[in-house]
Amino acid sequence: MNTITHNISRQSQIEHWEDLLPSPTKLKSDFVDPFDELTPGQLEDLAILSRIRWLISSNKADPNGASAQEAKQIEKAFVKQGIDVEWLLSKRQMVRQQRIEQTTNNKIEAKDIKLSGVILPLYWNNERLLTHFLLMPYLGQCSHFPPPPPNQVIFVESTEPIAIQKLTANLQKSQYSLVWVSIEGTINLAATSHQVFRVDGMSWLESSYGAICHNISLCSPKEIAQVLAWQTREERKSLYPKLTELILVDIDSN
Repeated sequence: MNTITHNISRQSQIEHWEDLLPSPTKLKSDFVDPFDELTPGQLEDLAILSRIRWLISSNKADPNGASAQEAKQIEKAFVKQGIDVEWLLSKRQMVRQQRIEQTTNNKIEAKDIKLSGVILPLYWNNERLLTHFLLMPYLGQCSHFPPPPPNQVIFVESTEPIAIQKLTANLQKSQYSLVWVSIEGTINLAATSHQVFRVDGMSWLESSYGAICHNISLCSPKEIAQVLAWQTREERKSLYPKLTELILVDIDSN
């Protein structure tokens, strides 16, 4: 397998999705993730417990209701399993930050970017013009085809609100489900979480990067083909970090 060569320091702008990945040596850090020892079921229970606690503290759930009782049962189960829930939850922010540092490329900070991908609209102004969106190399629709990992998702703010209908006016109707765009601007390290709708319900989508977009245009067929080719490359798959989405989501900040 060929190794991706990172030439970010010699580039004037970021033009490829692989430029957002960390170097292979960075992935081999000595960082110990305490959540790695949990089973998928335990991770799910921990996420449910955290969510219920947040709902109760935000006065969105009855502290004596069914959800509170479920939380108590989860806590008892963890005690029987010898798992210190409070210690794990206290480490969540540290682990989240360590994962971000391990799986991002800090050499791209404040660099120019010209990148193509699929757009996922997020926020609109009062005139129904798009102001913020996510840019990704592909759009995961459900748990069976999940979205890209955080280091392949960019939270984009446009300096000029975008009229999506005008931008896509010449597209065939069958193409409206996926809008491929090319953006130009500047990129930076900025971890964010966004609640998005997927086929099987609402979920949180993590992004490790932010960008200010100064120009946006529809992708050419060649640009789309280049991004699609990146999806299937073995190098891409080998450099994707293992994700624990349920724990990465910082519920308390949303």
